[in-house]
Amino acid sequence: MQTRTTPLRRNRLANLLLEASPAAVVVTDSQNHIVAMNRLAEESFGYQEHELVGRSIKKVFPECGTGRSPSSDDASHHECILSQLRDPDPTEPLFFQACRKDGQTFSTKVTVHPLATDSCLVNVIDLTQRIIHDQASNHEKQIQGERLAAVLQMVSGLAHESRNALQRAQSCLDLLQLDLVDQSEMMTLTEQIRGALTDIQQNYEEVKDYAAPIVLKRQAVDLPELCRRIYDELTQSLGDDAPRLSLRCTTACQNVRLDAGRIGDVLRHVLENAIHASPNQSEIEFHCDYPDAPTIEIRVRDHGEGLSREVEQRMFEPFFTTKQQGTGLGLAVCRRIIEAHEGTIEAANAPEGGTVVRIRIPVGDPTG
Repeated sequence: MQTRTTPLRRNRLANLLLEASPAAVVVTDSQNHIVAMNRLAEESFGYQEHELVGRSIKKVFPECGTGRSPSSDDASHHECILSQLRDPDPTEPLFFQACRKDGQTFSTKVTVHPLATDSCLVNVIDLTQRIIHDQASNHEKQIQGERLAAVLQMVSGLAHESRNALQRAQSCLDLLQLDLVDQSEMMTLTEQIRGALTDIQQNYEEVKDYAAPIVLKRQAVDLPELCRRIYDELTQSLGDDAPRLSLRCTTACQNVRLDAGRIGDVLRHVLENAIHASPNQSEIEFHCDYPDAPTIEIRVRDHGEGLSREVEQRMFEPFFTTKQQGTGLGLAVCRRIIEAHEGTIEAANAPEGGTVVRIRIPVGDPTG
C-alpha cells in the first residue's frame, strides 16, 4: 500500500477532514493537477490516490456532461471543467461524465470549492451525487460536503502552526513566572494568559474531535443513572437556583447497549443547553422509552423561551453558535455521534413552551 505523503496529507487535521467527508472529494492545485483524493473518490474512479497525484484532472473528467455547455467557440470539451476550476462558482453545481480506471463512465454532480492555503490556491471538487443514486440522500451529502470545504479552509490556515505556537507561548510563560513569583498581581495576569491559551488549545481539540472518525464501543448503559450523574455535575455550582430534573423512564432504559462515553457527551451538551435556557427553579424533563421498539427515544425538554427560526434550522450545523465563546461544534459532534449509532437527533419548540430535543436510536430488543 502506498503511503499518503502529499503536502496536504501531511496536515493531520486536513487529512482527517478529507477522509471524514461523506462525499467523494478530489483536490487539485492551481494548474489543475490532482494533489489528493479521499477513499470514496478512489472507490468512485477505481484508482488509488498515488496513481493520480500529479496527473491532470482531465484523467477522470475527460469531457463535459449534462451541465453548463461550453460555448460554441470552445476548441474542446476538455476546457469545460477546467474553466470552472479557473473561475469556480461553489454555489452552482455542474454535471459531468466521469471516467473510471476500467474505462467505464458515469454521470456525477460536481461542486467546486476554491480553497486558499498558506502555500497555494487549490480547488476542492465534490462528487456529491452519482445520478443513479437516491436524490434525497445525496442532497444531504452535498450539504455536508460543502460544510467540509469550509472546515478545510479554516484548518489549512490555522492548524499547521497553532500547536507549536501554543507550546512556545506556554514555555515562555513558564519562564516568565519564575521571575514574577513574588509579584502576586503579575502572577494573576500570567494565570489569566495561561487560561486564554488553554481555551485556544481546547478549541483546537474540538475541531480535531469533530474531524476524527467515530468508533463505537457499545456496552450496557443505564440511561437514567447516566443522565442524573451528568445533571448533578452540571448543576453543582448553581445551588437552589438550579432547575429541577424530572426523570421518567421505563425499566428497559436501564440496560441499553450504547457507547457510554459518546452518549454521555451528547447528554452533557443537551443538558447544558437546557440548563442554560431554563429559568431559575424551573424543570427539565428527561424521558426515555420505546414507543417504536426496537428504537429507543430520549426526550429532553426545558421550559425556556424556545428557539428562534434560525437557531431551530441551524443549531446542528458545524460552527453555528449563539454564544460568545466556543467553536460551535458541540451539537454538530452530537449529531455525528447519534448518526454513528444509526439514529437521529432533532430539536424543536414544544407546543406548551420551551425546547424539546428528541433522540431516536435503534438498539435491539428492549427485553433482551
